[in-house]
Amino acid sequence: MANDTDGHRDREPGRRDRGTDVNDPDPRTLRRAREGDLDAFEDLVRQYQADVWRFAFQLTRDRALAEDVTQDAFLRAFRFLKGFRGDSRFSSWLFRIARNCAIDTMRSRREQLEAEQPDRAIPSGVEYRVELQAALDAVGEDHREPFLLIEVFGLSYQETADVLGVRVGTVKSRMHRARKAMIGALASDDEGEEDTGGA
Repeated sequence: MANDTDGHRDREPGRRDRGTDVNDPDPRTLRRAREGDLDAFEDLVRQYQADVWRFAFQLTRDRALAEDVTQDAFLRAFRFLKGFRGDSRFSSWLFRIARNCAIDTMRSRREQLEAEQPDRAIPSGVEYRVELQAALDAVGEDHREPFLLIEVFGLSYQETADVLGVRVGTVKSRMHRARKAMIGALASDDEGEEDTGGA
């Protein structure tokens, strides 16, 4: 379960191609997993591991932390799977767990770093000079999460609202602001390249 990460290490996190949105699991597999069938749960892990890792990476900006978050998310999912009633899509439920794990992991990591280096500013994560990452850096956390869930993972507005625990109208508002901020960031990067191009 934990070590099969090569499938996503070689793929830089980015926009998910349309037509490859996160799918629901086979109902029979999900039912068996809820009944404690480990093989069925392993099937769920294989189906969703890459997506959970990519989501965790986008939140933590750190590959090692993303691995930890992914592990923790599936452990929690296994513990609480019997309580999943199907009120939302399984993928939405799993992403919500992954988001909570990422928040807990980043909080713990920040506290550890602050304790080790109390007088030093703690960076928010490893900086990547990829255009999408630079644009995402310009978007606040509240607006980054719905953008990732909708544009990268293909969730609907309602599913994203379920993951984040907010109303659909709030998701739409945050998406509008996120897109506006990203467009501004990308435009700023383009102007910067033009300014330095003639130097």
